[in-house]
Amino acid sequence: METMKGDKLLSSAQCQVLRGMAIMGIFLHNFCHLLRGSNEENEFEFIAERATNMWNYWAGGGIDVFAPMQWLAFFGHYGVPIFFFLSGYGLVMKYERRGGSRVGVWQFLGLHWLKLFKLMALGFVLTLITYLACGLSWHGWLEYLAQTTMLSNIVPSLCNAQTPSPYWFFGVMVEVYVIYRLLIYPFSRRGSVWRWLMPLLLVVVAWLPQVLMEHHARMLVYVRHNAAIAMLPLALGVLAARYGFVRLPRWVLGVVAVVALPLMALFSLNYQLWLWIPVLVIAGSVALVKLLEPCCGLCHTVVVAPLRYVGMLSSMIFVVHSIVRMPIYMFVLKSHSGLMLIDYAWLALYMVLTMALAWLYKKFLDFRF
Repeated sequence: METMKGDKLLSSAQCQVLRGMAIMGIFLHNFCHLLRGSNEENEFEFIAERATNMWNYWAGGGIDVFAPMQWLAFFGHYGVPIFFFLSGYGLVMKYERRGGSRVGVWQFLGLHWLKLFKLMALGFVLTLITYLACGLSWHGWLEYLAQTTMLSNIVPSLCNAQTPSPYWFFGVMVEVYVIYRLLIYPFSRRGSVWRWLMPLLLVVVAWLPQVLMEHHARMLVYVRHNAAIAMLPLALGVLAARYGFVRLPRWVLGVVAVVALPLMALFSLNYQLWLWIPVLVIAGSVALVKLLEPCCGLCHTVVVAPLRYVGMLSSMIFVVHSIVRMPIYMFVLKSHSGLMLIDYAWLALYMVLTMALAWLYKKFLDFRF
């Protein structure tokens, strides 16, 4: 069977579509899981009752008009593993292919830290101002200094109470860059057993502590606010970029895309299986994107092109969406006693304002002072 590598496996356009799918899940999840009456998710901790409530909703014949919100509230955060997967894939494509960039350790880490800081800095300040205007408490200068330097994740007393909460991702990405440059990139020589063994060892190192923390919620939350949550999807991205994957028939891609979601729901019921859901997320998402590859006409205009454009704005959307979300929640949604049809109108407004603000933020970052 033919093995697809590089752009044949995932082109830059397909990666943008994946980013679009991932960020749509994340920023809509961050809205929907705040709604009263929505199913709570298991992202950093595993609470069996939440998974049972989700399963009962879907399997008990109670699917209703709020099903999209319930789905996003419980599953939307799984857009995060897609970004870790794309990070691993992109780093290999940039630094390990013939003719790829060659940079020293400190230059590599400095470039990527500065890139994250430039993306985050203004959005972080504006988000804090928004949070304070909404009456949310000020946690102290030490936390914000740690978040500004993207080091708050490693401090147990700070990582579990980050404000604004989505910014934990930047700290994990700093750790991902350190791990890639120090532990993955040095073993990239073709023919070396460490080329595939090191990423797998990192998965095991990240997985083993979580296996033992099923009944230690606080420790689990801390570990999953750090690089442990990224190692599995990151390793999949690295291995996919280095070794490629066999070309699958379209019917197989269709089966993978269709069964991924029910399997995710099933895996959500068991702690040990829950740890491996990112594999299903990535497999299902990549299969769906590959199915959309020859899409043209109305399908391309309505589905592929918008997702690709959203993917181009994904970093900016992540940075600014809290600025829009929190005022809507604090001044409108917080007073709702349960899910209401009007929530869809607020969700639509949230989407429009977030996209507009992300576009403005990108224009600001692209401006040459």
